[in-house]
Amino acid sequence: MVLTAEFRLFSKQHPLISIARAVPECTITIEEEDQADAGPIVFVLRVVCGSFEAFETALEDEDSVTEYALISDEETVRIYHTVVENLYPEEIDELVFNKTLVERWWVTSEGEHLKQQFANREELVSYRDSCRKMNMDFQLRRLYESNTDDYRIPGVSEKQHEALRVAYEEGYFDVPRRTSLRDVADVLAISRSALAERLHRGQSHVFEHYFSDRPY
Repeated sequence: MVLTAEFRLFSKQHPLISIARAVPECTITIEEEDQADAGPIVFVLRVVCGSFEAFETALEDEDSVTEYALISDEETVRIYHTVVENLYPEEIDELVFNKTLVERWWVTSEGEHLKQQFANREELVSYRDSCRKMNMDFQLRRLYESNTDDYRIPGVSEKQHEALRVAYEEGYFDVPRRTSLRDVADVLAISRSALAERLHRGQSHVFEHYFSDRPY
């Protein structure tokens, strides 16, 4: 029985939480994230806040943020490419995190808020215990059985799935191509760079699922 959990994580040492606490009315939505071999984590962040100047100052003041770049500016919303080091200790079993499916993930001054799928209660307990090993407060808000009718390949997020589906329906993958990246982005009401990132991550998960020696 697949379960969906909605929960909050909090740690004063978490860089994204520290940044959100330093900026008025700040909500940071993690659009994409990628980490290889317990190294730095690359985040694509969708940011809504009271002051983008204060947000960028907070990024620069955070020691674990090694680089960032503004990739989209839509007046009230900005999207940043951000590299963060030393977010998780090496002793944490990465498989606990990699085999779960995050449906939504955002950060405020109150902590990390996640909507995430787990294969069963045992997997959820393992995730909770791993968070506590990192001295992160774990507060479960809701737990319910997932609707498994809408099948997605493990690892492909809801937003990646939507991007792939719409791009396919609009003819982006046709030869010759019947639509542009910009046109598909307009259908989804997101930036072209955000769409490109979702398509890239989604296709990577699809290829890994079918061709990797160690699929999800």
